Formats: sequence, C-alpha cells, structure tokens
Amino acid sequence: MKKTIFGLLAAATLLGGTASLAEAKTNFSLYFGVPYFNEQVGPDYRYYQNRGWYQDRDWYEQQPRYNRNRISCNQARNIVRNQGFRNVVTRECGGASYTFSARRNNQRVIIYVNARTGRTSRG
Repeated sequence: MKKTIFGLLAAATLLGGTASLAEAKTNFSLYFGVPYFNEQVGPDYRYYQNRGWYQDRDWYEQQPRYNRNRISCNQARNIVRNQGFRNVVTRECGGASYTFSARRNNQRVIIYVNARTGRTSRG
C-alpha cells in the first residue's frame, strides 16, 4: 500500500511539473496509526485539540468484558467445597484459572480451577 501511495505521489509530481497552464491547489494529508474522524462518530469518541475525534480509552476500558462460557468465582468455590475441601479461601479469581487455598485431612493445599471447564487440579 505504501508503494502505491508513493507511486501516485511521484506520478502526480511528474504530471504537475509538465502542466503549467492550470494550477490545482489541493490539501493532502497522510496519517499512519489510529484513525481519527472529523466529527463525533459515537458516544465513546472524544475530541483532542488539533487532532480530531478518537475513541476514548477510558470509556472502552470501563465496558464489561466479554466472559462467554466462564464460570463465576463463587461457582468455582462451590466446586472446590463439593470435592470435600473445607475452609476454602479465594486467592485469585482472574485469568484462565482461579486459585483457592483449602484444607482437607488437616493439610493445607492450593487448588486451581479452570475458569471455562470447572476442572480442578492441585498445586
């Protein structure tokens, strides 16, 4: 794509040098990176001085994450309890697996629960 753009610019320069009868005034801007808009496209766009409208990162990050087919932390804790563990304490409930510490037969163990399948493993 860059070669095409630069080729067109080179052709326009060559043709512009030979045509001296008509003068065309154009405003050409080439931007790389995140696209911006001249007007507000949606409610999640924010205006930046001398730069245009960009999608607001703060608004985007506050939206709920797409957690399709994931079990909740409480459901994972109940799975651990139903396997015979007592005094279940949540250590971490984020990412691909949830981490719990619990007791069984008077021994402290670490248990990992897969956030999608609910399958448990000991650490």
